[in-house]
Amino acid sequence: MRVLLVGNHWTDGPGGAETVLVLTADLLRRAGHEVVPFAVAEERTLPTPVRDRLPAAAGSRARTRFGEAWAGTWSPRAYRALAAVVDEVRPDVAHVHHVFERLTTSVLDALRRRGVPTVMTLHDYKPVCPGYRLFAEGAPCTGCLPGRHLEVLRHRCLEGSRWRSVAAAADSWAARARGLYDRVDAFVAPSAFLRDRVVDGGLPAARVHVLTNPVVAADEPRRAPAEPPYVLYAGRLVAEKGVGTLLDAAARLPAGVRVRLLGSGRLEGQVRARVAAEALPVDVLGAQPPDVVRRELRGAAAAVLPALWWENCPMAVLEAGAQGVPVVASAVGGIPELVEDGVTGRLVPPGDAPALAAAVTGLLDRPDVAAAAGRAAWARVRERHDPADHVRALLDRYAAVRG
Repeated sequence: MRVLLVGNHWTDGPGGAETVLVLTADLLRRAGHEVVPFAVAEERTLPTPVRDRLPAAAGSRARTRFGEAWAGTWSPRAYRALAAVVDEVRPDVAHVHHVFERLTTSVLDALRRRGVPTVMTLHDYKPVCPGYRLFAEGAPCTGCLPGRHLEVLRHRCLEGSRWRSVAAAADSWAARARGLYDRVDAFVAPSAFLRDRVVDGGLPAARVHVLTNPVVAADEPRRAPAEPPYVLYAGRLVAEKGVGTLLDAAARLPAGVRVRLLGSGRLEGQVRARVAAEALPVDVLGAQPPDVVRRELRGAAAAVLPALWWENCPMAVLEAGAQGVPVVASAVGGIPELVEDGVTGRLVPPGDAPALAAAVTGLLDRPDVAAAAGRAAWARVRERHDPADHVRALLDRYAAVRG
């Protein structure tokens, strides 16, 4: 089978969508199928047979912020480029991942008009929420469900940007008015929680199928954490990930314990400034390649994900479990589907720094309990997120939409 994989970035990270896209390509190739990746053209773009046909990101030549935001709703360049690639490679099926704002949903039009059966993996709530995250003013929000597009303007959900919010509202209205998502034959929801929310927002339940993200587990769980102990956060430095809560909790951890932050994002400057001003026991290490993340995970006493928004199926949790590291995470969104409280890690209320610090301290004080949780997390990941099982289910979905 020839599979056209479509996503904004064909790179090694840094986000979960990119990680899943690259892993999906590898799994399909190992199963004997041909894969043709299509994404925006970047310096870090991985090899693909259509590298010279990849378009620039939508809005990359815009002269104003409004022009950039508006260009992110529909890209003629991406449409023409993908249509030409489809005509050339003749894919049996297209698997679309995150395409919003850079490739834009123009790719869905190109695929439909060329008659390519299409599966779309949802990495967030964009089809039903103009702001992607069902998150506004620091808390989960369902004000835009179903079809209340102007809520994104009232809250300025796109990082406070008026123009991005205007463009997002218009894009959402147009998508619903012209039945854009009717052009997708099947949706893959990596968590039951996300499935339920997008169905609440108007996607047809019969076309939304739960298939959790895969992860490649280590051959055995790590034996022991490094000394002196540290706690690891690997993810974007953005407000909805609860980075502020984590900094509050860092000041409450036992003496000698440090928090390591792997990642970058719009709050990186603020985080560095606060760490310096308050002399917090935090190391801001920036974005790192996958092999460094794995090495840092294997040495961590625990991984943390203090999310405030409704996370879907975060790779940060799965990658920690894949190394045998317990996770302390917020009990929000799809996270409780991944972390069994008291067995594979700890769940805490979102935004509660004292609870987060107490849960981490509990694992630090009881290394035997932490080790057992790490082993249980590793076993759970191997059972429920096995790559071979994932690709078999994915191929079944491809066959169904082709039929």
